[in-house]
Amino acid sequence: MTSDEVFEAISHPMRIAILKELAKKPTRFADLKRKLRIKSSGLLDFHLKKMDTVVTTDKDGRYTLNDRGFAALRAVYVVSNYGWQRRAWFINVATILFINVYMFFSIPEFFVFSAVPTFGWLVFYSYWTFVKRRVRLRNNGIETENVEVS
Repeated sequence: MTSDEVFEAISHPMRIAILKELAKKPTRFADLKRKLRIKSSGLLDFHLKKMDTVVTTDKDGRYTLNDRGFAALRAVYVVSNYGWQRRAWFINVATILFINVYMFFSIPEFFVFSAVPTFGWLVFYSYWTFVKRRVRLRNNGIETENVEVS
């Protein structure tokens, strides 16, 4: 099984919704159809067949995620959290700036005690964000939104 097959299995917003629902607990076909508000049984069956690499049925006939399904769900969450990683960096920079400005004007003799650790933290967090996580400051046209199926 290749990653291409797994990503193909979850390449539709409805399949991602199915994935999230099955991560909660194993679910029967009719319950899954009702919870996701899908009107057509054929449509749900089509998507479940496309997801056969990440979804299995247990001995009671309920649909459940297999190991690849949980890995695919983790990939979905990583992609959806990408924007938060960028925002977290901006929040860190703003917080560090606020702390240092406050310390500079309120207790100037202790400014060094705040500037050195906060600068160190900013260097570490920037390295972790941009090198390790490979977050970019610009979107480059890629938007990640939570998709809801109605």
